[in-house]
Amino acid sequence: MLTNADMTVYEKDSYKRHIIKSVYWNDSRGRTVTKNGAQISDSIVVYIYSEGYVPRAGDMIVKGLADFEFDGSSEKAASGSMKLFRAAFPGFAVVKTVNDFRFGGLAHIEITAQ
Repeated sequence: MLTNADMTVYEKDSYKRHIIKSVYWNDSRGRTVTKNGAQISDSIVVYIYSEGYVPRAGDMIVKGLADFEFDGSSEKAASGSMKLFRAAFPGFAVVKTVNDFRFGGLAHIEITAQ
C-alpha cells in the first residue's frame, strides 16, 4: 500500500468537509506544446484505502488537511465562500470518476480528478 498524503474532500452540493488520511496522490499536471498549439493535460489520480466517505463525481478535493469551512447559510454567502476557497486553494481539483476496487489483496477506491 503506497501512501504519500492526506486529503480533504468537499461534497458537491452541501460543501460538507471530509478528511481522508493516508492516501496515494499522483498529480500529473502539465502542458505540451504541439504544432497546433499548447495542450493542457491535467490529471490527478488518488487511491483511497480507508473506509468512510467515498467521493463522488463533482466533489472538490484538496491535497492535505484543509480547515476551510463554507458559509452555507445563503446562496450569496456560499458564493462568497467559493471565491475565498479558490484563493486559498488554487490547486484544488474536481472529481471526474470514481472506481470501487474494494476487493482482493489491495482493496481501494480510485478517483481521477482535474
